Amino acid sequence: MTLKNILITLCIVAVVLVAITFYVVFYGGAGTYVVSSLSGSNADIFGSGNTNTTTASSTVSSTLAFASSSASSTTSSSDVTGEASSTENSAAPVTWSQGDETITIANVAISGSQLTLGAQVTMGSASECVPLTMRLIADEQGDLSPPITSQFTFPDTGTCNGTAGEIYSAQSIVFTLADPNAFPIVLTTGGNANLLFEIVQNPDGSLTAQLPPQVD
Repeated sequence: MTLKNILITLCIVAVVLVAITFYVVFYGGAGTYVVSSLSGSNADIFGSGNTNTTTASSTVSSTLAFASSSASSTTSSSDVTGEASSTENSAAPVTWSQGDETITIANVAISGSQLTLGAQVTMGSASECVPLTMRLIADEQGDLSPPITSQFTFPDTGTCNGTAGEIYSAQSIVFTLADPNAFPIVLTTGGNANLLFEIVQNPDGSLTAQLPPQVD
């Protein structure tokens, strides 16, 4: 092989090597690089990419915690006062006849260990004493407890004797409860009607007097 041919061959090899080097340097950087550690002087650079995510996560967590705390405070607000009340359930009012009179449970409240029923008494055509025969069913054995209130006391007479045709809308009947948090509270009107009804606690903490649900 002549010197000329050797030089030509070396030039071709050099051109090929330059081309390969050029390709590796300028086009071979599209690969994936893995950061093996976030420690060192550049740690804050790699960590900065997670700053927004961390902040957003913290904000969401704080918001949920605040909402949960607010919901708990709202739910427990009725417990702080120890008192809850409600008007009578209009779908099934607790109303009964006692002699010539009609009695309706208008509202309910519990304060401490005392249950107070607000009764409306509608008198019949005669002036007479309206007996207070209502009783609390105290236990599963059916034991009956009388109210603290011994009788109806009508404002115009100061006794249980009501005026004919009169409507008395603010008659309180008070019972002592062994466990104010045990529901339902079951009572009976007593007398000839002897109607059973119950006091239930609604999800919002209010109370409702209602007839027991019918069982098919």
